Parts: sequence; C-alpha cells; structure tokens
Amino acid sequence: MKRALLFIFLIFASTVFAQETKRGDFTFSGFLEAYYSYDFNEPENHLRPDFLYNFKRHNEFSINLALIQASYQEENLRANLGLMFGNYAQFNLAEEPQWAQMIYEASVGFQVVDRLWVDVGIMPSHIGFESAIGADCWHLSRSLLAENSPYFLTGARFSYSVNPKLDLTLWLTNGWQNVQRPSGNQSLGLGLGVNYRPIENLEFNYSNYFGNDERQPLRQDRFFNNFYAQYAFGKWGVTAGLDYGIEAAFGSRVNQWLGATASLRREIVEKVTLAGRFEYYSDQAGVILNEGMRVSGLSANLDYQIHPRGLVRLEARQFIGEEAVFQLPEAKFSKGNTAITMSFSVKF
Repeated sequence: MKRALLFIFLIFASTVFAQETKRGDFTFSGFLEAYYSYDFNEPENHLRPDFLYNFKRHNEFSINLALIQASYQEENLRANLGLMFGNYAQFNLAEEPQWAQMIYEASVGFQVVDRLWVDVGIMPSHIGFESAIGADCWHLSRSLLAENSPYFLTGARFSYSVNPKLDLTLWLTNGWQNVQRPSGNQSLGLGLGVNYRPIENLEFNYSNYFGNDERQPLRQDRFFNNFYAQYAFGKWGVTAGLDYGIEAAFGSRVNQWLGATASLRREIVEKVTLAGRFEYYSDQAGVILNEGMRVSGLSANLDYQIHPRGLVRLEARQFIGEEAVFQLPEAKFSKGNTAITMSFSVKF
C-alpha cells in the first residue's frame, strides 16, 4: 500500500511540476533530513526517551523526515498534498492506520468571503512555533513543548486575516492529533489561535485546544493552552514559550501539566549560527507523557548553511529528571540522559 501510494504521488507530482510553467497554479516542494545520533545511556532497543518523536534512533544513521509536497492555488481555491516517511512519521503517527502514516498534509480550502478561508483535511496544527520541518526551526531537535502537543490536526480550519498584523484561526477537529477519531468517541475538538505581529520581527501567539478523546459515555475534557513570543533583532533572536493544560479525571479530581522553554540564537559569522535552549516539563499525573515525571532540559546547536537549500547541524542535548526514568542497559535506569546528534538536510 505504501509503495503504491508513493508511486501514484510521484506521478502526480511530476505532472504538477510539468504544468507549473504552463499555468503557474501548481508548486512542488520537498524536504529531506538525515541524521546520526548517539545516546550516552546506550539504550539496548536503540530508542531515545519515549517522550521524543523526532531523531528517535540511537547509534544509527537514519532518516528523520523525507517529505514531498504538491500545492495548488487559485484566487478562491487551494489544495495541498504531502507524503512522508522517516522517524517523525513512524513514531508520531504510530497509533494511526497504516495508510495515514504516510500523510503529512492533505487538504482542500475555499475563500468563502474576503480574507476568510475554510480548509478541510489533515493539516499542520496552529499550536506552537515549531514544525516537523527542521530547517524552519531554530534547533536541530524539537522542544518538549512541540513533541508533546499536536503537530497536526484533522478537521476544518477557519482562518481570518483581520489586518496585516493580526490573524485568527478556529478549528473543529477529530481530536488531539488524530487522523481518525478513537473508537467509541463522538466528540469534536475545538481550537482557537491568535497571532499578532505589532512590529517587524516581533510575534505573539496564543493557541488552545478543548476536547475529549475518551469513549462515550466517559468524558475526560482536556483544555490546553500554548503561548509564545518570538523576537529577532540584528544577529540575535529570542523565543519564549509556555504550555499549560488541565484534564478532568475520575471523580472531582483534575490533572494538570505545564511546560516552558526559552531559546537564544545568534549568527556568529555569515552562514554559521549558534542557538541555546532551556526547557522544563512537568506532568506528574502522566496525562501527556507515558510516565508521570518532571524533567528539565538543556541543548546547544551549531548550524552551518552549507548551501542556500542545504543545512548541516550539530546538537548536544541533556535531560535531567527528578527520578530515574531514563533507560540504561541491563534494565537499569538513570536520572539523566545526554545525546549528541548531527543532521544533514535539504529543502527544495
């Protein structure tokens, strides 16, 4: 099935690319990121901690994301189709049907009135400042906030441009990062996004999600909030992000979790950039993380723009937990985890 879908898409993409010069309505793009990562805890199953979904393999050369996309755009109509494979697809969509694990994006949109678009399908979510496409992010790896909130949503997205500085987004979804709604669940998820850019290179964003992913008649309503601010000035850039969520538990109890991250980036010389990040995540009830835990993280990466479309990155990353939750050989566990990763990517 995967090979058949990929073959069909490649034929479609080549047709699209051939028509681009003729009509100008089609665009064709792609992204490929290969990497090598070494986890000093040396996990025997070759897998990095279970709250990570990118750059997952230890002591292996691997592909994090290979993506090919075709887009169609007219005045009041647009469509996107993207197919993928790699660690991101394998681990982030592990619970989805096999056919869905290849889909990065599949959507159709219409402009119903001036500046108001309605798109339906599988699309990147409105939450956070990072995406699966590494070349668009400041760091080689994704933050704990990004890894543990929806990268994508499936549903209907209403997006309205109030003015050149303010955009609003409303979502009706199949749930918390689901292609298909969980069996027995009849609830739609809701999401709101507000993006404000008061001056050049300064961005404020608030996004949320409300929904229930449990089988009927059970309800565990989840209300999640994300806020970030990002500012670039000269050769410097700074980002701060915050997650806070609550979810109803059995009885009158309410579980909560929170995360925070801060990044500083600087261009050292032409084509060379250095970035550092601090992050913290607390989910003691295990709402999002498989095991309830508190974990802090530090990372630093050095980027070299070897080509206008090519990027080489080197990152060192460390996690520190309050309890011994990181796997070691021989069924032992540690409070810390350190890894070094090098990636090579091309965006075209």
